[in-house]
Amino acid sequence: MHATEMLKDIPLFKGLSEDTLNELEARTSLKRLEDGEVYLNAGQPPKAFCVVLSGQLKFYRVNKAGKEQVFGYAKPHDVFGLSSLTDPYKTVPVNCISRATTEVAEIDLPAIREIMHREPALAVAILKEQNKRYGNMLDLVDQLSLKDAHNRLANWLDTWIADNHGDAGDAEILVVLPYTQSEIAAQIGTVREVVSRGFSRMEKDGILRASGKRVTILNRKRLRQMAES
Repeated sequence: MHATEMLKDIPLFKGLSEDTLNELEARTSLKRLEDGEVYLNAGQPPKAFCVVLSGQLKFYRVNKAGKEQVFGYAKPHDVFGLSSLTDPYKTVPVNCISRATTEVAEIDLPAIREIMHREPALAVAILKEQNKRYGNMLDLVDQLSLKDAHNRLANWLDTWIADNHGDAGDAEILVVLPYTQSEIAAQIGTVREVVSRGFSRMEKDGILRASGKRVTILNRKRLRQMAES
């Protein structure tokens, strides 16, 4: 696919003229990452303003004891490197690694900053995206500080279903999770054993039935109640 065709499908770039998209394309290079390949390490300067075209990237930190905290994943059409648009000297605060074969469009930072100055719609869209990221981070802090691990697991599962099966409602539904229990644990700030006990507890409570990554939600209302408690 032509690079301009890729970029115009990115929500952040909706409404930009063909000439502006062509200008972005001229300052864009494509980067292919293999599964498990490191893209960025915390403390490095940003490489570019990036758009995920295919695959998935994971953003995380690891403490001295080896415990991992996942801050999020970037899927196709997601962007990252927002902070570098307003603070070009700010280093990357997290590690970034591919979870699958991934293709990233790297847009030259001076080029997109220049376009922001003359395209108010793009500047507003970037501010909205930054505000969304800030809200997500506050929600993560709230979860880690105010809820126990089992409640965080219920909230994570209910949110994942809402994001990926938006029409499920409260009906019984079978889902296949894309993450292992260890990967889920890293997202909610705990360890695999606690996630395993959390699923067992919800099975005993009649909320769900789990077999590996296959999970049948039996009572979505009770799952939501547990998430909110």
